[in-house]
Parts: sequence; structure tokens; C-alpha cells
Amino acid sequence: MSAVHKAILLCSLMILLPHAHAVQIEPSQWNGSVVIEGGHSILVEEYTATWCSSCAEIDPDLGIVAEGHGSRISMVSYHPDDGVDAFSPEAAKHRIERLKIQHDSLGATPSFIVNNGELREGVPSWPDVQADILKSESNQRQYTKLIVTAETNETHLMVTAMPPHPSEVDNQTQYTILFVQHKKVVGKAFENPGEAHRDRVLVGLAEFPMQGQQIAIDSNIEAPFVASYPTHELSEWSVIVIHEYTEEALGNLSITDSQPLGVVEISLRSSVIENGAELPIILPVMIFLAIGILGVISAQTKEKVREEE
Repeated sequence: MSAVHKAILLCSLMILLPHAHAVQIEPSQWNGSVVIEGGHSILVEEYTATWCSSCAEIDPDLGIVAEGHGSRISMVSYHPDDGVDAFSPEAAKHRIERLKIQHDSLGATPSFIVNNGELREGVPSWPDVQADILKSESNQRQYTKLIVTAETNETHLMVTAMPPHPSEVDNQTQYTILFVQHKKVVGKAFENPGEAHRDRVLVGLAEFPMQGQQIAIDSNIEAPFVASYPTHELSEWSVIVIHEYTEEALGNLSITDSQPLGVVEISLRSSVIENGAELPIILPVMIFLAIGILGVISAQTKEKVREEE
């Protein structure tokens, strides 16, 4: 099969592949606690900024894509601590530094990294992002089964990850809990070419290495594999639990060998698809790519016919 035909096949799969059911709960249906088991999701990390016009333009569309993919992917956005971004969370700075261990050229906005794979820069790279998602899914033979509890009270969101089975303990790995805020408002004093808020914003995290010191940034560690985040700013949120390699281990691993071992997400947010969301602009990008490829094939076929004549 030629590279051109492979590209067309990928575009077709991106449009036609059935969606899984999302681990997403409507706020009106939240009863204060949920327990889920998972681990097979694909982690999609976005480097973005509130001042970036192209980032602002696609932010609502990414919400539609994330929900449409259901539990197949978990998407989180990291905002830089550059003195210009409206959020600049310390937790995001920590994750960005982690990504730069293996992606030292990270800096363009928006940029995407799927399962710690290749760095994809700009909106036109989205077909490559989709291809990376499909490739990660097809290569996933096994994953850590994560059992996660999320519960809220009047002041905090508490997340508990079941400790790993002794057979899954690898001293080069850690459990990471990411606290993600949806509908985070951009302050009026900041440059904002987009909507009044942004989604999928990382605001806090906790790391639980199998060996070494636990770390909490803008969150609290309550016990081993248990972390909390204050809910006074959270109307809608997600928590993503990852079994992944430590930063020290990443320095000795290739990109191919360092993908997350397990990912699961719990999301409390209103559906963006049911609210009459329009077709995302990034879907036409994929379609236009497919049309362009078809044009190349057509031209090649005509040229071959002329040669035979």
C-alpha cells in the first residue's frame, strides 16, 4: 500500500471509527462520588496560551473532539508561565518541563503530543495528531488497570487511585493525578483573542513515585495515592490519573519506550455536543487533506494513462 493510500485510509478511519462512551458526568447528575476502572485511554497533551489566536480559535473545537472520542482519549492543556498568559499555573510549568526532557524544541502554540510521542506543531498538524492517536490505540497491547475514586464535599475534590498490585510496581514509574479545570475565565486585563474562558486547563497535580518523594503542586496530598484540590473555583472539572515513567527515567528512555502505562479520566462537565455545537474547524482540515491527496492520485492516474497510450 502506497503512502498516499495509507493517508486516505487514516482520514477515513478518523471520520468513521465508532466512538466509545465517555466517562463524563453531567453536573446535574453528580451525586458527590464516583468510582471507575480504566487505563486504556490515550493521553493528548496540548501546549497552548490564552494570547494565542489560533489556540483560542480551536479551543471550543477541541472540546467537541475530546468528547466525541469518548474514553478513547484524555486531553489536557498546559499554559506557559511567560508573564503574558492569563493563567500561568505552576502545575503546567512542571508538566512542560517534563515534556522538554524528550521534546526540547517545544515552544510553538498550539503544539500537541500524543502518549509522549512525536511533537506536532500548529493547527495544520492535526491530521498527524489523529494519526498518532490511532497508532497509539493499535499498538496498545496491555495497560495498567487503574481504579480511581473522585468525590466532593463543600470545600474539596478528593481523588484516590488504588495502589498498584505488587506485580505492577516498577521503581522507575509513578502515579500522577492531574486536576483540570473547564470554563476557566480569562481575566479582562489579559490579551484574549477568543472566548471568555478556556477548557481543559491544568491547575494542579500530585505525583506518587513508586520510590522517592511525593510532590504536590497547587493541590494537597492527603495520603499515599490520595490528593485533593479546592473546589471554590471549580464549576466543571476533570481528573486524569496516569501511570507513567518518572522524570529521571525519561532521560534514559526513547520516545517509543516512554509512553504512559495507563491513563483514566473522570470528567464532570456539561456536554458540548448536545448544546448544538457546530462542525469543528479541524475536521474540515482533515477532509481538505483527503481531498488534496485524492487530487494527487487523480493526477498520477491520468499521467499513467497518457504514458500507456
